[in-house]
Order: sequence, then C-alpha cells, then structure tokens
Amino acid sequence: MLVRLVGKSQRVLDIGCRAGNLTKHYCGGNDVVGVDVDRRALEIFRETLGLEARWLDVDVEPLPFEDASFDVVVFTEVMEHLRFPHRALAEIRRVLKPTGRLIGSVPNAFRLRNRLRFLIGKPFDTDPSHLRLYSAPLIQQALGRQFQTVKIYPVSGHLLGGGRYGIPVFSWLPFSIRALFCLDLVFVAHAPPCPPMQRAP
Repeated sequence: MLVRLVGKSQRVLDIGCRAGNLTKHYCGGNDVVGVDVDRRALEIFRETLGLEARWLDVDVEPLPFEDASFDVVVFTEVMEHLRFPHRALAEIRRVLKPTGRLIGSVPNAFRLRNRLRFLIGKPFDTDPSHLRLYSAPLIQQALGRQFQTVKIYPVSGHLLGGGRYGIPVFSWLPFSIRALFCLDLVFVAHAPPCPPMQRAP
C-alpha cells in the first residue's frame, strides 16, 4: 500500500526512516532522503540503501530543508512518539510542495480490544515510548489543522481471533467497522495549493 501511495519519480522525505525497512520497498525510482533520531539506524540506512540520511530530533528541531522541496513526506509510526506533533506537522507542511502529500500511519489506540481491556482495568498500551494515543477522528483532527484533505485507511488486525486463523479486517467492510477493529490507521494528507507556511515556533 505504501509503495502505491508514494508512487514513482518523487522527491521523498522519510521522517523516522530507521534502518530503511520500509524505505527499501519504495525508494526505487524515487529521490529519497531519510531522517531519524537513531544514529546507528541511520548508519545501516546509508550502508544498505546508499541514500542520504540526516540525524534529527523532529520533536524539537526544524527540518533542515528549504520550503516546498519535497513531493511526498513519509511519516509512519512516528506521531505517537512525539511531545509536539503539531510542530512536526507544521514543518512537514512547510517543506512539501504545493499539492504535495503526507503519507503516514499511527497505531489505532482505541480499537475495540483496547477498549475492552480498559473496561476490565487492564493496560491497553504498554509501550512507554507512546506519548500520544490516536483514533481515526483524532488523527483526522490533528492533520486537518495543516492539510486540506485527509484520507484515512484502517489496515490490518482481526475481527475475531488472531494469527493465520483469525478473521481479518476485510477491506470491503464499512469504514466504521474497520476503524473499530484495525491495528493501524494509514493516512494521506494533501497540502493546500498555497505558499508554504513559515517555520514552526
């Protein structure tokens, strides 16, 4: 899905690229730059993919790129780790070309299984690095402050059971059902056709 959404002949910024486990699937035919806060992961990214990579803490630092310099920004599984996601989103908007696209994902923190665990007094998110929790409406709201249109795709997960024998969340189900059961929320946000915004404060 990510490969299809990114497309070809694009200048792409991959924020939170890590060692390139996802990047390697869509870097062919694209001009890709990666940024991450993990220096060792960036070394692997450079060595295995031969792509430009920069160390950056996107939570507190501006992106070191010119305004309107990327066609696509990839932002997968990062927002839930940030203290100031609104700043990162403003910076992404700034470096995207007019009508550019932000493509990313967040865990679906409010899926039904997590809600049931909460009701019986059990923790539903045990990852201490998760500083934010998102549902489909919450990610729509967060992205809508900077972007013109936002499309959300509920992906993965099971309606019942798990593993190879569980009943998956079928793509033909209504959005509300998929959003209630899916593991992740993939989003595509389109930059409005106007001059880039100024750097975030």
